[in-house]
Amino acid sequence: MYKMDAKKKNKLFVIINTFLIFAFAFVTHNLYEWLPSFVTTIFPVNESLYEHVKMIFVTPIIISTVLYIIFYFKGKVINNYIGGLFISTIFNIVFFYLIFLPIYNMIGENMAVTLIIYFISIAVSQFINYMIIKRPNNKLFNIISLILMFVTMVILLYFTYNPIEGEFFLDKNKNIYGIPNR
Repeated sequence: MYKMDAKKKNKLFVIINTFLIFAFAFVTHNLYEWLPSFVTTIFPVNESLYEHVKMIFVTPIIISTVLYIIFYFKGKVINNYIGGLFISTIFNIVFFYLIFLPIYNMIGENMAVTLIIYFISIAVSQFINYMIIKRPNNKLFNIISLILMFVTMVILLYFTYNPIEGEFFLDKNKNIYGIPNR
């Protein structure tokens, strides 16, 4: 039977992650609209630029966690999983908006351009994830990353319920901030 070495295992994890994150984003993008509840407020609740930060943050966490569990039960432990996930996810948000915002401000909303930028940002962030998970395991790094991941989620949820009145938080389609009135 073929035994996969750690380097190939990590590359496979990252490649699968990239495509699954991109695909699952289509579900998480609309989950609140389909099933509005407190639980689904971790996903975008409107079309503001801010709400998409949550999609970029939460989608990789869900996909990576499911993949990690699958790999774990197959006996393939991945080093620095939580740290790599946190760093790559934060990088993905920053990288996406650094590329997206100037283009968005020049040409406006263009779905094809947005999706290309999003896929590229996922791929680059997953490469960073790969660089982190191939290093020796660091428990303190993972613990700190887990705490920061939780704090980040709390902050993201706080601004969902208490949005700042500014362009980044405005859903220009519905002219609303935060959670739509139902």
